[in-house]
Amino acid sequence: MIRQTKPSDPPPPASGSEVEVITPGRLHFGMLAFGQPYGRSFGGLGAMVSGCGIRVRMKRAETFAAVSHVGERAIGVARQCANAWGLDEHSACLIEVLDIPRQHIGLGTGTQLALAVAAGMQRLYVDGSGASKHDMSAEDAAALAQAAGRGLRSSVGVYGFGAGGIVLESGKLQGEVTAPLVSQIPMPESWRAVLFVRREAEGLHGDAERTAFAGLKLVPFELTAELTRLAVMEILPAVLSARFIDFASALTAYGKLAGKPFERASSRLPYAGATAQLFEWLDLQGVKGFAQSSWGPAVVAVCESNVDADSLVSAAEAAGIADQHEIRVVAFDNHGAVIRAVDETVTPT
Repeated sequence: MIRQTKPSDPPPPASGSEVEVITPGRLHFGMLAFGQPYGRSFGGLGAMVSGCGIRVRMKRAETFAAVSHVGERAIGVARQCANAWGLDEHSACLIEVLDIPRQHIGLGTGTQLALAVAAGMQRLYVDGSGASKHDMSAEDAAALAQAAGRGLRSSVGVYGFGAGGIVLESGKLQGEVTAPLVSQIPMPESWRAVLFVRREAEGLHGDAERTAFAGLKLVPFELTAELTRLAVMEILPAVLSARFIDFASALTAYGKLAGKPFERASSRLPYAGATAQLFEWLDLQGVKGFAQSSWGPAVVAVCESNVDADSLVSAAEAAGIADQHEIRVVAFDNHGAVIRAVDETVTPT
């Protein structure tokens, strides 16, 4: 757990003068609930994927500075963490964002960046002991999110940052800071995801997203019940027993159902037609499992093996889909973020 440091305390010794944090990317398959006055809000199901996350390097400094086009955002998180942990005015850092995907495409980039910066600040100034850190507890991940001001709606990316895998969280009751974690289990190592991201398209974010949420109608209890049944009784058991067809079919059903409360808002997005056409094409190809991640434009198709994934990519390129979409094959991530001193020799998996 995070230990608070009093402003008068000197910072504890760090295990390295420079810290690197590497995160996975986050896929979000849809929320469970929204708008019911006395029930839980948000919640949902998602999974973490390798190779499309954040890589940040941070070192101690007298003042905050950053090298990145998202530098001001990263500095804001670092300042917020320093305030949350009671650090003194000299507990600053230089932040270098080495790798970051295009933002607002459904890969949870904002949350992963914020948690990476928070984890770097924690390693530099709050808990500088220990070697490379993998698989932090759910409580530790939630504490980082609270310090960084993330997890206001979905907590899938928060718990995924901590330990990877496929994540189901319950949503929050009024007054709860972070949604409780229901389940977090590793994905079968051989399964793959093919990501299709519409070029130059962005999902809803910022004020536009807040306006969209304000205009949503409540999700009926019956819809929440069916989404919960699909997640708890079909998707998660299929992952545990590595039954790919059952998993893929239930994932498609979950994604379609979870998207219904957002249909009106989603239909106004400029890439809505292209996403619908992509879904039709995937269905005609015999792909059993596909869904949009968050508001999109990222669409994920799940495959049982790397061979199947490569075959799907070849078919997409032959069909001209690559002309308008960035396409890549990614493995599922079962470890979460790696936090290490730069001078360590550990290579993240």
